[in-house]
Amino acid sequence: MDSDFTVLVSNDDGIYSSGILALAQAAERLGKVKIVAPTSQQTAQGKSLTFNKPIRFERIQELEGEAIGHNGSPADSIVIHHHFEGSNPSIILSGINGGENTSIHSILTSGTCGVAMEGGLRNIPSFAISLDVPEEYFFAKSLPFDLSLIAKLAVDLSEVLYHAPREFWEKVLFVNINFPHKVTESTKIEVVGLETYKYKNYLVERTDPKGLTYFWLWGNKRDDWDSTKDSYKVLFEDTITVTPVTFGVFDESLQVTDQILRESSLAKLIK
Repeated sequence: MDSDFTVLVSNDDGIYSSGILALAQAAERLGKVKIVAPTSQQTAQGKSLTFNKPIRFERIQELEGEAIGHNGSPADSIVIHHHFEGSNPSIILSGINGGENTSIHSILTSGTCGVAMEGGLRNIPSFAISLDVPEEYFFAKSLPFDLSLIAKLAVDLSEVLYHAPREFWEKVLFVNINFPHKVTESTKIEVVGLETYKYKNYLVERTDPKGLTYFWLWGNKRDDWDSTKDSYKVLFEDTITVTPVTFGVFDESLQVTDQILRESSLAKLIK
């Protein structure tokens, strides 16, 4: 263990989730591990930060090592860590999320990816780690699977990419890692791009005991997949996918946008 190397472990399933505990245990070989995460389920919070209420925290004594639970969003965990430690962690591992986070739609919605996104914006090498599970476990605190191998592979992948050349992390915001439902020592790993979306969302209408109408937001998986992208690889080929995510604007797109505007009715306003 390198005492100077610090690991922040978080996710959106909550500090008591089996995924976060498995990941924290596997990460102990990297350095000093601190868990900072919401005390309750915070799925689909994205990269939101908490500005509309006080943030309260508690030190979780029953967990091994150092652990802080709080009532904020998953991405708040990085701000809280910095407040108490006085510095950023060396690396951020966010997961293991119950439910894969493939596609652009998912990474912009997921609180687990939101932690990694916030870390990347602070120039901390960050990784979001998620596992495909049956729908009944989407919001479960405890996943009834052996997560030790998945956690080990996630830490192995993160360690290798952490040591990538500096140019890599200058371009990459965070790395999104997704595991299929069944993982073995020989499960294939593939570097792939992001699908655009997985679900066709809709509202389910219900009536409460008082006769008032309310709605649940839900969705069905699409049936037209790009077989070269992350969703298809995880869901149908049982592949571990690794996707570097960047929001960078490339010079070519800047040039194209500039040209379009200069050829439009707004040309006289373009500097």
